[in-house]
Amino acid sequence: MNMFDWLRGKPRCPVDPQSKEWIEWRMEWLADELGLDRLRAGEIILPTDDFFPNASIASEQGIQDLMVQVGIYMAVDPSRLRLSFYEDATPQFDDVTNSYSTGLYSESQGYFNIWLESNSLVDPDGVVAVLAHEIGHVVLLGERRVSPEENDHEWLTDLLTVFLGLGIFSSNAAFYDSNWSDGTMEGWQVGRRGYLSMDMYGYAMALQALSRGETNPNWAKYLRPDVRSPLKRAIRYITETKDCEFRPALELIN
Repeated sequence: MNMFDWLRGKPRCPVDPQSKEWIEWRMEWLADELGLDRLRAGEIILPTDDFFPNASIASEQGIQDLMVQVGIYMAVDPSRLRLSFYEDATPQFDDVTNSYSTGLYSESQGYFNIWLESNSLVDPDGVVAVLAHEIGHVVLLGERRVSPEENDHEWLTDLLTVFLGLGIFSSNAAFYDSNWSDGTMEGWQVGRRGYLSMDMYGYAMALQALSRGETNPNWAKYLRPDVRSPLKRAIRYITETKDCEFRPALELIN
């Protein structure tokens, strides 16, 4: 061991054993359901104009265009998606964290209804994250791959966004802050979107990167620092220890 290795210390997994086991098991399940090629050869969707040209949330049509594009990236027929809006934003004065719904999913008459909470439409990237999660329900619930009674189906839906290449948006939107106003009062709130922690996103994307033969993925620069850090720690941990039950992540390690 050279001095640099000593200074770096022993590699440590960024997630607890239970989370690690669940992520590896569900990534294996997704590979069986959707095909390993979707993970290895699918595009990593970036928050750039190349993937979302003229992205806008200034109008319903702009959001509709975003929904169509996300549907295409997730291999869901956009013609079966219906966009609607609702309001569910009540500031919590006794708690700094205000967690309210940002999206909903339902089915009716052969269509998949994607509902967005109108007060949470702050930025295009955040809207893409919510759309990816709700369209993920189409892939899992609408296509009858899982039952809504499965205890982990919401967590699995977040993980699916990683598997299908939209994890940058989902993980970057996992924690947010915004200002609110009800006409007479104004305030600031922070909260979480989704179900996976930022460390869990980092570990899942490490499995994704390694399965694609990427030990230093160039797309990591688009991640917020508190997701990029566990991603890098996870890549180091897996490559040095080989402690991973998701075999595709080990197959391309030199």
